[in-house]
Amino acid sequence: METTEENKNPKGRKIRAYIALTLVVLALLVFGWQWYVRYTTFITTDDAYVDSDKVAVSSKILGRIATIYAAEGDSVIKGKLLVELDSSDLVAQKQQAMAMKNQASSSFNQAQAKYKFDRLSIRVQEVALDKAKEDLDRANLQYEGKILTREQLDHSRKAYESAQAQLEAAKAQVNLSNAMIESAQSTIRTAGAQVSTIETQLHNTRIYAPSSGHIAKRWALPGDIVQPGQPVFTITKDSALYITSYFEETKISDLHIGKKVEFTIDAFPGVTFNGEITYIASNTASQFSLIPPNNVSGNFTKVTQRIPIRISILNWDQKAKYPSLALVAGMSAILKIRRD
Repeated sequence: METTEENKNPKGRKIRAYIALTLVVLALLVFGWQWYVRYTTFITTDDAYVDSDKVAVSSKILGRIATIYAAEGDSVIKGKLLVELDSSDLVAQKQQAMAMKNQASSSFNQAQAKYKFDRLSIRVQEVALDKAKEDLDRANLQYEGKILTREQLDHSRKAYESAQAQLEAAKAQVNLSNAMIESAQSTIRTAGAQVSTIETQLHNTRIYAPSSGHIAKRWALPGDIVQPGQPVFTITKDSALYITSYFEETKISDLHIGKKVEFTIDAFPGVTFNGEITYIASNTASQFSLIPPNNVSGNFTKVTQRIPIRISILNWDQKAKYPSLALVAGMSAILKIRRD
C-alpha cells in the first residue's frame, strides 16, 4: 500500500487541526464578547411595529348607503364628504312636519283674530249689562211709584238676566279662543321641534371625514344598511406615525420618558431611525386581554409580562435621503436602547 504525503507528515495535520480549532474558539469568543457588550450596553427587542392613530368613520343614524365617495387607499382631508345615506324618507317626514307647522300657524292666526273679536264682544256685553242694570233699577222705582206694571218690571229683569248670560257666554268664548291659541302654539312648537330633529338627521345622512389621513379599510358598500355607530371607513393618520413596542418587565427599569431610541424597519434594511420614548403604560398588555390572567388559581405559572411603550419618530429627514421610503402602520421594527 502506498503511503500518502499526508500520512507521512502527521505533525502538519495536527497543526492544521489546532489552527482550525483556534479560529473557531476565537470566533466564539469574539461573538460572545460582542453579544455580552451588546447585552450589557443596549436593550433590544423585535416586538415592535409602526403604529398610528385610527379613526372610525361611522353613521349616527340608521340608514341605507346611497353613495360612497372614497375607496381604500385614498388620501382624504378633514371635512371631505365620504358617504351619503338615503334621505328620501326623512325628506317626506320633513315635508309632513312643515305642513303640520304651517297648518298650526294658520290656526294660530285665526284663533288670535277670534280672541280679539271675543274680547271686543265682552266689552259690548258689559255695556249692554250696565244698560240693562240701569233699566232694571229705573223699572223698580217706577213700579214702586205705580208707574209701571208688574209685567213691564219682569221684562226689565229678564233683559238684565239675558245681558248677564250673554256676558258670561262672551267670556267663555274668550277662554275658548285662548285655549285654541295655546293649542296652536303647542302644535307649532312640536312641529318646529320635529322639523329641527329631521333637519339634524338629514345632516347626519352626509358623513364627512373627521380627520385627514388615508382610508385604511372600507367596511360597507352602497346598498348596505348601517346601524348607528357602525363603522363605514377606518382612517389612519399617517402624519402622526409612531412605534408601539412591548418590553419585558425585567427591562423596564432602564426606560423612562424622553429616553433616546434607535430602530430599524424590516421593510427598509440599512436605514436607521431615531426616536424617543413618549409613553410608558401603567399596566401590562395582558390586563386588557380577552381573558385576563387570574393568578389566584392553583395552577399558576409565572410568565414574564410585557409593558406597552410608545416611541416617537424624530428623523423624518430620512425620507429626503430615500424618496421611496414610505412608512405605513403595521410594519415590523427592531429597537435598540442604550442602558443608563
